[in-house]
Amino acid sequence: MATVNRYSASDREAERPARGASLGWLHSTTTWFAAAASGMLVVFLGLIIDAYRHNHGAGEESLLSLGNPGHLVAGIGLALTSISVLLGLSISALKGATSAEHAIRRFVPVTAAWVVVSAMAIGSITYIGASGVTVGHSHGGTTAVADSHTAPADDAAGVSQALKSQGIPTDGGGAPAAGTTDPGSVPGALVQGVDGKGGHVHDHGKQPTFTQIDSMGADQVLPLFPADTVSAADLPTLKEQIEQARAVALKIPTKDDAAKAGYVRTTSDVPFMGEHWLNYDYVRDGIFDPNKPEGLLFSKVDSGPEKLVGVWFLQIPGIGGVLRDSEPQGFAGSLDLWHAHTGLCLVGFKGASEGETKDSCTAKGGSFTPDLRWMMHVWVAPLQDNPDGVFAYLNSDLWAKQQAVAKAVGASTGNAQ
Repeated sequence: MATVNRYSASDREAERPARGASLGWLHSTTTWFAAAASGMLVVFLGLIIDAYRHNHGAGEESLLSLGNPGHLVAGIGLALTSISVLLGLSISALKGATSAEHAIRRFVPVTAAWVVVSAMAIGSITYIGASGVTVGHSHGGTTAVADSHTAPADDAAGVSQALKSQGIPTDGGGAPAAGTTDPGSVPGALVQGVDGKGGHVHDHGKQPTFTQIDSMGADQVLPLFPADTVSAADLPTLKEQIEQARAVALKIPTKDDAAKAGYVRTTSDVPFMGEHWLNYDYVRDGIFDPNKPEGLLFSKVDSGPEKLVGVWFLQIPGIGGVLRDSEPQGFAGSLDLWHAHTGLCLVGFKGASEGETKDSCTAKGGSFTPDLRWMMHVWVAPLQDNPDGVFAYLNSDLWAKQQAVAKAVGASTGNAQ
């Protein structure tokens, strides 16, 4: 009699359930419409993040800016919602088709829906990118928004145009004369700017240099400060803040280093100051931090390439609680004096002037800013101390080097003055 191995054979093989996960849920319209609903929740989350940022100091910015996580989250939500709705519509339309002809008739409107949605998405993104549409709060100031004619940031025609190209709101600034010592007679020296009290005082006069503050004891350096600017209690914090700014200068000695650190050139080599470079992310946060100067200053001081000669800070009214009519908080004590430029005209990387009108600036081919504030220079670069002080507005020693370089270049080209 034949035997049957009951452990290796069975009359119910066909009744055993198939192994592996079922993908039937992918064919359910409920799955995709639920995914679409989830996508809408993600969109709302992105809008909440965006609103929170703008209520806490963020300026106007492009809808395509991924620097704002709210935009990225909302974009992901929109993509999820659109794709889920289209997939749900496709499955719903094609389900139950009894013949190829029937399936084709249903496939036509589904295909049209995919084409229309895709075209609208591509068209919207292209338009926003080309037109420079921005969103956000101007915080009471006149908002300078980039348009389709705005140049890229690295080719921007001055500080004002550079800020415009980044959607940052603001309220709206020749060859050196050989042997000139009066800054007011030097084209492009920018000496007309105003202080927080509406006057034209850019600093508190003779003050200690970085080297003196860094190397002297309190009993030696305190008498060097102008009266009522720095107290014995202020000095430790002030020294720490200045050292922090110095550390930044040590890390970014060249223009290549500046570019890698996120800074972009915005002006020509301004007399007594140098080229102004900006980090737009630091401008947008509206926070004064000695470790993160909004700007750097580079200049041609010898036969080599431009070198770092100082740092500068920029606080825009309406961002981070900064006000137009009062100076921002800055370094400890009151030695630092923030300044503003009115009627600022910057002609690319060729020249600068102030006290201009929009028409006079346009006639020069320049970029005009009615009122740009608040700014402050800090001379902490290892190769360029300022004999007039760490917070002096102008650097006469730098100007002497700029003149010497210009004269040497002129002599080598046969154009010496």
